[in-house]
Amino acid sequence: MPHAQLDLFDPSLTHPLPPPCRRRRGRRAGRRNELLEVVRLALVVARRRLNDYSCPKSRHTYTQPQLMACLVLRAYRKLTYRGTTELLEASDGLRAALGLSHAPAHTTLKAFCDRVVTPRLLDGLVGEVLAVLQERGLVVRELAVDSTGMEPTCASAHFVSRSKRTRRGYVKLSLAVACASVVLVGLALSMGPGNDLCEAAAVMWPAAARCAPDWAFKDSGYDAEWVHSFWAAAGATSHVPPVPKAKDEATGGPTVKGGPGRLRCWNSRPYHYGLRWHAESFVSGMKRTCGSTLSARSQPALLAEAGLKALAYAVRR
Repeated sequence: MPHAQLDLFDPSLTHPLPPPCRRRRGRRAGRRNELLEVVRLALVVARRRLNDYSCPKSRHTYTQPQLMACLVLRAYRKLTYRGTTELLEASDGLRAALGLSHAPAHTTLKAFCDRVVTPRLLDGLVGEVLAVLQERGLVVRELAVDSTGMEPTCASAHFVSRSKRTRRGYVKLSLAVACASVVLVGLALSMGPGNDLCEAAAVMWPAAARCAPDWAFKDSGYDAEWVHSFWAAAGATSHVPPVPKAKDEATGGPTVKGGPGRLRCWNSRPYHYGLRWHAESFVSGMKRTCGSTLSARSQPALLAEAGLKALAYAVRR
């Protein structure tokens, strides 16, 4: 009876396959992949705001919502354009979630970001994320408005001072955040430094239209009577700690002179004004998750990168 020849180069002889493991039942069995959830929600909100193709005679290789979801993935994972392409090439699950047969080139992502992504579009996508949550029962009663800065370089402040370089401007990100749920309601992008009142109208108008809150909280940087008048017209009560710029003739101490809104905030403070710190919580979580520095060089690219970080963290929330 002939015997089968033994293959000495068979890797299963020296490295046998491990026995098949049983699927665990319990907590890890139903665990959801956060990265896939972020990509799927980003694709949903992008489809609500963008057409599939910018031109009817384009190549139609990728849709605009697919490319926008790839940019959200890049901001969420703090990747470069090449790193995003490599991640998509290595992950079948991400490509399946995005409906991609193959990963787009890094030049495609860069060209799409330069051509399509604007601060107005990013604010609209934030509004679509809020609309999805409102369809699931989210109600916004209190709103907090604050701003933060994002550095355009990875160099530390100590290195900049020791190298005798001058610190350049930064990207200023003004945010409207729903208290309690810590959900982003609106954003405005500009180059800093600058007064918070310069971007106040750009972030308050969309926020008031999207959620109609009962209270609006801000810090002293938004101290102005027209801010109180705006929220009163929108049907909300605002509280901004006023900055005393006058001297009381009777006591000699500081006092506030102005409209009824500033006088009301000077004389009383609502008990739940501490909810304003939820805006700080959103900023802190965004910088820990998506990074606090920017890698772009041109001003439009800096604004787009900062807005994509805020959008990615809003989708992740």
